[in-house]
Amino acid sequence: MIGTYIASKFRRPTGVMGRLIGYMMARGNAYEAAWTVALLNIQASDHILEIGFGPGLAIEHAARRAPNGLVAGVDYAAPMVRAARARNAAAVAVGRVALRHGEVAHLPYPTESFDKAFAIHCIYFWANPTDDLKEVRRILKPGGLLAITIRPNETWPKERLAPPHLFTLYTRPYQDL
Repeated sequence: MIGTYIASKFRRPTGVMGRLIGYMMARGNAYEAAWTVALLNIQASDHILEIGFGPGLAIEHAARRAPNGLVAGVDYAAPMVRAARARNAAAVAVGRVALRHGEVAHLPYPTESFDKAFAIHCIYFWANPTDDLKEVRRILKPGGLLAITIRPNETWPKERLAPPHLFTLYTRPYQDL
């Protein structure tokens, strides 16, 4: 029961537990944040969107790589929006970073407005991944790049698995990875 409660907080962190989850996300996903942003080959003027940015660590990495661009983000949890805005306060103040409360199913951006988009450990919580990916495709410019970072199902410790109604884990597509 406690495990289910904690797992539910990863989808929508709130309260004291939400702040703790945000701290855990920043610390636990630091490698994935740096790795995913590096894979995007961000150019100085790129417009980039992160879906489910949590405490804003990857936003910070992307903003450093796009000093003349825009790094935007949507997150389902209002406390994470506040935490990410605080982490990226200087870039937000000058308009290089724009963070919103929202969800992947209804991205609040015009069609073809981003060069790149990414989500780190977020697709697990998407209600309709196929439709949600179509929505992400809508906001990408022609030839745009999308990166989805996951931890494959078979690599999760059994004690950290949550009930399927809380999130969906995915299987590694290639066994030789």
